[in-house]
Amino acid sequence: MKLYTSLATVYNWFNEFKRGRTNLTDDLRQGRPFMATIEDNISAVRLMIKTDKRVTYQQIRTSLSIGMSQVYKILHEQLAASKLSTLWIAYNLTEAQKLRLVIWCRKMMQRFASLYRI
Repeated sequence: MKLYTSLATVYNWFNEFKRGRTNLTDDLRQGRPFMATIEDNISAVRLMIKTDKRVTYQQIRTSLSIGMSQVYKILHEQLAASKLSTLWIAYNLTEAQKLRLVIWCRKMMQRFASLYRI
């Protein structure tokens, strides 16, 4: 299998070596911080979700000045949240929240037991 380089890339390399470059490694570059999923950003996203359950990826991204992939990682990997009918639902519930949900489900089953065979 042969790999071909574009003519533009060859010209760029030629010009770099013509200007005196002698190594083939990449230079350090300025850019975004390496880790945008720092605890401050995670806490900020957690607060945004608590405050407004209809907050969007775009609103989080512009508010924190981080990339969409980092927003996704914070929401889904760090906070274990997912979108349910335009609301963010956190799935790491406390024991009290789990118990309240079980009690509610039992009440609903009792209420509808007369209508349906459960």
